[in-house]
Amino acid sequence: MFKTKTRKLHRSITLIALIPLLITVLSGSLYSLFQYFGLDFFWLMKIHTENFFFINLQPLFTPVVGLLTIFAIISGLFLFPRSKIKYPD
Repeated sequence: MFKTKTRKLHRSITLIALIPLLITVLSGSLYSLFQYFGLDFFWLMKIHTENFFFINLQPLFTPVVGLLTIFAIISGLFLFPRSKIKYPD
């Protein structure tokens, strides 16, 4: 019972954290790749820091995604199988 609740919690946390993390990874990777070829797409760095042109999510982005990542790691650790080996007395 505890395992299924933990899995549901883990799935919901990771699905919520997936979108901002994916945006950050893709925009940061593309920006550095374009920098390598001498191209400067400054708007990719704006998206990378979650500063969308009219909406600035930058002050909330780092703490929220950081906490979501920590909770996803902790809930994922609870999904590891526990050893059922009993040591002889």
